[in-house]
Amino acid sequence: MIDMIKISVPFLDTHIQKLQSGSADFDMSRLMKELGMTLEGAIRYENGKAIHERLRHKFESLPSYFASLAYKVCRDDLKGYPYVAIQGNPAKLLTGHNVYGSDNPELCTFAVVEAFQFAFPELCNYLDWYHSTIDFIDVTYTARLANDTLAQQVLNVLKNISYGQMKVTECNHESTVYWNKGSQHLVRKAYLKAPELTKRIEELTRKLSKEKHDHYAEQIKQLTSPEVKAMADGAIRFEARLYGRWLKDRGIQTALGNFTSYASEKMTELWRLAFQPVFKAFEGATVNAQDHTQVLNNLRITHQRTTPKGNISYSTAEALYDFYLAIVRDGYSSTKSRIAERSRATWKRKEDALLEAGLSRAQLMQFTGEQTNVIPLVRLINVDFGQQLPANWQEPAPLSLQAKTRPALKLAS
Repeated sequence: MIDMIKISVPFLDTHIQKLQSGSADFDMSRLMKELGMTLEGAIRYENGKAIHERLRHKFESLPSYFASLAYKVCRDDLKGYPYVAIQGNPAKLLTGHNVYGSDNPELCTFAVVEAFQFAFPELCNYLDWYHSTIDFIDVTYTARLANDTLAQQVLNVLKNISYGQMKVTECNHESTVYWNKGSQHLVRKAYLKAPELTKRIEELTRKLSKEKHDHYAEQIKQLTSPEVKAMADGAIRFEARLYGRWLKDRGIQTALGNFTSYASEKMTELWRLAFQPVFKAFEGATVNAQDHTQVLNNLRITHQRTTPKGNISYSTAEALYDFYLAIVRDGYSSTKSRIAERSRATWKRKEDALLEAGLSRAQLMQFTGEQTNVIPLVRLINVDFGQQLPANWQEPAPLSLQAKTRPALKLAS
């Protein structure tokens, strides 16, 4: 799947002034006044109309869930000429979500281009589309594991994976790891999709409760469909941000017209090349693959409490789960000795709470601190290119055709 694209489109020579230094300039304020637009912003569509909005994220680091189209009019830049930078998520433009999507370069690139052209038809007449270029693309494929618990265990191992110059540079929260973040050549990223999807649904639901906008309702509808949920559960996404410099070094033409001529197989090939060092580093790494989800669920049912404000609290259950995991990790005898040495009453109280939730003392005593379910990492992570899409998947129509047959294009902001 192509998950994000950034395109640079220069202004036509007839609208710029060449300076003695060899660079170019133009009257941005006059142009913006004529066109009625800001130098930076976002675009969403509702009821067939383009709605311009303030950009709520830094343009250079838009989050992967960003569903509108972002643009920025640039003048002072290393490129040496004024241009418009356009950045958007083709999967969300075409289908309303990015849990899965197309990796067709032509379809995805023109989704971003056409969305911009719908919004700013007059500005497009000032732009030199023939010389537009791809600044970067995000190519993403997914490995599927049995459940989210196992996926989290695998991701925890990935946070310690480095190989040569490929270093882990950031672990964002519990569900994301970056390799070489900040590079202007290639950035690799692995993350869990299910937590991101859940968080996004919660955010949109809150927004819809405050503002009854159709595009919020449409986005929630897309994200809560059975197909989307099934494809997100247990999914680890491996995303490669391929910058223009990296692409050119590998013989890929980044001129817009040339890039759109590549086949989907070329995206798969580039992704394999980008992640080759990561998968090489998996050799020898292992995962202690034990799923304790049912224990956590039973603890939450047994030890939940209601706060004075009427909310359900699971803090006691979470603390007991940490106690249980300590027994699993260090062994029953070792954990008992450590805690009972300080307070036998504390040990008994915590053990009784586990027993109340359905565990037996015999179950707890079986944990000796030895890892009994260790699986090589390479056996768990399998990116099956034939299983990236649901069985009922159909390649979406180009955005230009969708606009004709479905005038009420609705995109989330």
